[in-house]
Amino acid sequence: MAGKHTIILVQYTNAYQTRSYMDFPGVNAAMDALVKMYEHKLKELNPTIQHITYDISDLYNYLDSLHDVCGLVLDPSSNKYEPKDRAWLKQKIFAHLRGQAK
Repeated sequence: MAGKHTIILVQYTNAYQTRSYMDFPGVNAAMDALVKMYEHKLKELNPTIQHITYDISDLYNYLDSLHDVCGLVLDPSSNKYEPKDRAWLKQKIFAHLRGQAK
């Protein structure tokens, strides 16, 4: 699944203008981007703190705070995008970070 083109759709608040998307060559790159998006938000909220630590539950809370976030993952056999919900994104982020920690 790592090499399947992936699109992340995000709406930061209930304002329509906050809708955005990001596309990636694979699921792992998309998961990295979601983590970096959270880390960027942490730096924005805490500009004077040089070393910010967090755990997976903080990251999950951030994802839950977004008005909407989901993924579309290309299925090469059908050449169609499969929709993935917030829970799926959380599972994939956890698995991806766990794999990096090994």
